[in-house]
Amino acid sequence: MNSSLPEKVKLLSMLTEIYDQLEELEIVLEASFSDLRSQMNHDEQKKLLEPIHRLTMLEMELDKINPPSPESTIGHCNSATRALKLEMGF
Repeated sequence: MNSSLPEKVKLLSMLTEIYDQLEELEIVLEASFSDLRSQMNHDEQKKLLEPIHRLTMLEMELDKINPPSPESTIGHCNSATRALKLEMGF
């Protein structure tokens, strides 16, 4: 009986140490994944903004080549641009 008690204490001590190491690992992993998630969000936003910029530049080039008439610019172009921007948002 006496020999089993020190073994239990030793085993309990080892399990406590393992638990402490797992808690430390959890903290490190949480911080690492949080940073990775932030970086991935930033990269995805950058990927989404690039096509919008390209489309804007193309629209500007098209306006230089074929300038819109004053009558069509008043209502039609603004609503089409809004619809395009709204569509790209989704």
